[in-house]
Amino acid sequence: MQSENHWSLSPLSFSIEPGQGLAIIGDNGAGKSSILRAVAGLIPIDSGIVNIPERTLAVLDLNLLFHPDFSGYENLYMMNACHGRSDAQLNEVMDQVIQFAGLEEAVHRPVREYSSGMRMRLGVAYVMFQDFELLIIDEVLAVGDLAFQRQTISRMRDLLAEGKSLLLSSHNMLEVSSLCSEVVFLDYGEVLTQGNPEDVLAEYFQAAEKKGKFAELIDGRKGLGESNSQDVQISNVRVLDADGVEIEILQSGQAFQIEVQFHIEGAPIINPLMRVEFFRNDGLMVAGMNNFRQGVHWDLHPGEAAIRIRYPSLNLLAGRYYLSLSLWPDEYASMVTHEAYVHHDRCYSLIVQSQRQDGAGVASQTCFFEILGPEE
Repeated sequence: MQSENHWSLSPLSFSIEPGQGLAIIGDNGAGKSSILRAVAGLIPIDSGIVNIPERTLAVLDLNLLFHPDFSGYENLYMMNACHGRSDAQLNEVMDQVIQFAGLEEAVHRPVREYSSGMRMRLGVAYVMFQDFELLIIDEVLAVGDLAFQRQTISRMRDLLAEGKSLLLSSHNMLEVSSLCSEVVFLDYGEVLTQGNPEDVLAEYFQAAEKKGKFAELIDGRKGLGESNSQDVQISNVRVLDADGVEIEILQSGQAFQIEVQFHIEGAPIINPLMRVEFFRNDGLMVAGMNNFRQGVHWDLHPGEAAIRIRYPSLNLLAGRYYLSLSLWPDEYASMVTHEAYVHHDRCYSLIVQSQRQDGAGVASQTCFFEILGPEE
C-alpha cells in the first residue's frame, strides 16, 4: 500500500498584540486544535517560526488534569503543579478561584461526585486567575450554564484590558465576537479568510449555509418531532423578504415573512390556532406567537391553504435558530392536551447574521447613548 503525504495546515501567519484576542474557527477537523498545539509547542512544525511569551498558559483539555479520587481543592494544587506553578502562587488566588467557580460547598468533595459542568467550571476558574501574558485555550471557555459563561467572558475582557493576550479556538460565535479583534476561518487546514470578526463571521455563516439546504429538516431527520394528522399536512415552508422574494439568510433588523402552506382533506378546520416559535440551538425558546394572542381568526377549507406571518423587524442576533410550526384546534388543546392537527417541532433551520452595532446576546434592542453635561 502506497503512502501519501498529507498537510494538516497550509501556511498561516498571524500576530497577537498585548490586550488583543485572536480566534480560530471552523468545522471539526478544520485544523483549529493543531494550530493551538503547534503554537504551544506540543507538536512539531515542518517550517515557519513560532514566537510566544515566556509566560504562556496553554489549556487544551481540562479533563486531563482531574483525578476523580482527589477533592476539587486537591485537584487545584495538582493542576497548578502541572502548569509549573508554585503552591504559594495558587494560595494567593485560591479563594477567588473557588468563589468564581461557585463551588464553595463542594470544593472538598471528591471530583468523582462532580457533574461534568462542575469540573469544567473549576478548571476554567483556575485559568481565569493565573498570571500569564498569552492564554492559549481550546474550546473550554464556554462551559457551564449561561450565567457562568457570561461571568467568564466578563473576566476575560478584564484580563484583555490589563494587557493579556488570547489565542482561542471555539464554536461559540458570541465568545469569538466578544473577545477577539481578529478571526481566522479554517477549512481542512486551509485559511478561507482572515480579518475582523464581522467580515469573517459573515463568511463563516454563509459557508455553513451552503453545506445544508435552508429550511429543510435538520440533519435529514424530522427535527425533534413531526406529527401530522391524516387530514392536515404542512406541504411547504418559505422564508421571504418584505417584497415576497425567497431568502436563505436573514439579517438582524430585516423585515421578513414566513409562509406556511397546508394541504387539507375532509371537513373545514374552524378557527384553528397557528403557532410559530423560534429556538436557539441549545433549546431555549427565544420568541413565540400565535394568532389568538393577536385576536386574528380564520377558517381553513379543504384543498391548499397558506398562512403568512409578517415580521416588521427581526430582533434576533447572529446565530443558527430553529423554527417550530404547529396548527391546533384551539388554545386549550395547544397548552393542555397537546393534540395538534400538525406539529413540526424545530424542523426548520434559520441562519441570522448581524453587524457589530446590533449588539451582543440573543436579541437586539434599539437604544441611543447620550452624555448629559453639567447644568448651564
